[in-house]
Amino acid sequence: MTRTDHRSFSATLDDLARDVLDACRRGTQAIAAMPWPTLVACSVALAFVLSILPLALCLFLLFMAVKVVAGAFVVDRRRAYRDAAAAPFDGHDGHDGKL
Repeated sequence: MTRTDHRSFSATLDDLARDVLDACRRGTQAIAAMPWPTLVACSVALAFVLSILPLALCLFLLFMAVKVVAGAFVVDRRRAYRDAAAAPFDGHDGHDGKL
């Protein structure tokens, strides 16, 4: 059995904070080195990712929910029709059930 090295939770959080800060520094350096057209293209792409895609996902989920609800009503109506058609004639409509 191998021995595992258990670190404290605060040490793990310190490493995570250091990694996040390093990533932010690299990102700011990359942004500072970009020419304006590339920066505008990246900004538009980021705006698309942060606004349009969640909207599309929410609309997709909304329409899927509407489809499921409408489908439930259609299935219920077909089941009721099938049950009514399968029920034997009770003679109240003047039909004796014989052909």
